[in-house]
This record gives sequence, structure tokens and C-alpha cells, in this order.
Amino acid sequence: MLKSIRSILVLSLIAVIVGTVIPTREARALNLDPGDVVVPVLESFIEQIRNGQAGELRGIYIPGIIAASIVQQPSGMDAFISPWGNVVTQFGMASKVGSTGLLAHNYLAGRNFAMMLEGQKFFLVYGDGQISSFRVSEILRFQALQPYSTESTFSDLQNEVSLTTAELFMKVYSRPGQVVLQTCIEADGIASLGRLFVIAEPV
Repeated sequence: MLKSIRSILVLSLIAVIVGTVIPTREARALNLDPGDVVVPVLESFIEQIRNGQAGELRGIYIPGIIAASIVQQPSGMDAFISPWGNVVTQFGMASKVGSTGLLAHNYLAGRNFAMMLEGQKFFLVYGDGQISSFRVSEILRFQALQPYSTESTFSDLQNEVSLTTAELFMKVYSRPGQVVLQTCIEADGIASLGRLFVIAEPV
């Protein structure tokens, strides 16, 4: 049973890693110049995305950086990541290990994740207008040792410890109650050379 759960987690993380690298045919880059982005006040953003559904995650608000809506992955599509410029995707498999995973391409909304700093506060907004506050507690960066392989191992750029895909998934996402923002890191001309994980705790 444990082996089968582990296999599902590995396949899901592989799917997400591939999904954050390969754009879909419908991908559209919106607001590529951060200078063009105007972040509304929080109250206004809440009204824009409210749909009356308590418990449904609808948006992420990072003061001065981004106000983006959140969509869910369609059932059975663990690799789905929104191709829209100001939309973040909730990672379904993260919920199964207790955390809230939010994914975005690094050439779209994910580029804003790299602007975040430890100690920074942000908000998640729900369909009924309720908000939850979080503070960034840790920022992790990993290099894919075989960036074009779905079986790549990953090196922690802080201590050079290598992790398998399954170990990386559990290290990053097995954090009950916490939020994890994930995107790719482009370096040396390789769009998928690294992974950035911004981890936050409830305030």
C-alpha cells in the first residue's frame, strides 16, 4: 500500500515538473512586463473573485506583487497548470499530504514567486470572501541534474544534497497547514534547470 502511494506521488510530481516546463498549445503570455501590472487593493480583489463558495480557494494576493485568481486541476490531470498570465493552479496532490500547493509557469504568474522574500506576508482568498494570512518561512531552490529527464534527481542549491523525485515531493509538500508556491528556474539557457519553492506558514 505504502509503495503504491509512493508511486502515485512520484508520478504526480513528475507530471507537475514536466507541466511547469512545457507550455501548452493554448498558452498565452499576458502582462509580461511587471511594470504593466497594477495590483488592486485587497478589498477590491476579493470582490472580483468572490463566488459565494466557502472553502473554495479563489485567489492569492501578494501586496505590491500580484493579485491572481486560482483554478483547480481537472480531475485526473495532475500535470495541468494554467496557461493564462495571471492565474495560479492549485496542486491537487499536495492537498493529499496536508499542504496547499500553488503552481505557475515561470514565464507567466510564476515569475512573481521569485520576487518573494522570507518574512513576506500574503493572503489566500476564498469564495465566500474570507481570507487566510501566511508568512514566507523558507525559500528552497533545487537544480535538476538531468533537466530534460522525467527521472531527474535534484540537488539542493544550499547544501548540495541530492534528492529523488519522491524525496523532493515529500520534503516540499508534506507540510500540513502550510502553503507551497512552485515554479521553474531558468538558468544557463535552460528553462527547466531549477525549481523554486516558496514555503509559508499560517499567521
